[in-house]
Amino acid sequence: MSQILLINDFVSRGKIAGNMVDPVLSHAGHDVYFLPTALISHNFSLGNVATLDTNKYIKDCLNVWKKLDFNFDLVFIGYIENIEQKNIIVDYLKTLADQVLVIMDPIMGDDGSLYPGLDDEKIQIYKEILTYADIIIPNHTEASLLDLDNFDDLLEHNKKYVITSVEEDEKSYTLGISDKLHRVFYEKLDAKYAGTGDLFDALFINNYLETCDFNLSIEKTVEDMSKILRMQKEEFEDNISIAIEAILPKIEGGYNA
Repeated sequence: MSQILLINDFVSRGKIAGNMVDPVLSHAGHDVYFLPTALISHNFSLGNVATLDTNKYIKDCLNVWKKLDFNFDLVFIGYIENIEQKNIIVDYLKTLADQVLVIMDPIMGDDGSLYPGLDDEKIQIYKEILTYADIIIPNHTEASLLDLDNFDDLLEHNKKYVITSVEEDEKSYTLGISDKLHRVFYEKLDAKYAGTGDLFDALFINNYLETCDFNLSIEKTVEDMSKILRMQKEEFEDNISIAIEAILPKIEGGYNA
């Protein structure tokens, strides 16, 4: 069991964001501390969202945890609300021991553009925080927005990247970048669900903690994603979001309780 700090938004409607990552990691047996970066009414793709930033709470919570000597094996950073919040998180990351693994998903866009309601400030926020992450998991759109789409150049960075939702020659794959490029192809399902990126993050984190093998973790995550999404379409097609708590006990592998 690992101690994991999840820094991500809480969305009131749908199994997305921290509401997706937390149950997957908790089901796998990890001890998850969920620190919400914002309270958001629904996913950004629908537009017209209501939000509440949690900057004071984040700062107070981190200070209390420091006094209580709470320590983490892994810190995951997802959605960041604003520059002030980014600065609070960066200050915290600077205090972490070298052995703490930091994984980030720069949540801000898909399908070639930023999510509705977001602007270029979000791009700058994530560009500034990239340096503190050991593993970065953007989708192809987010990689392009962060100037991380020249994949060969990323081989020279002292980081690992997982680029999801890459399309090339009418084929879909997830790209792992460490000391080489590692493509994991998959067949796209004729369905679209909210929270798939968050699900990928959680599955990858658990697989990486279990195997300590970067490329194998990507392969296992793509396989797990396919299992879960197929089961979602077959058994829970009418659900507005992925029925993750119902599905996890049914799939084979490391997620059985």
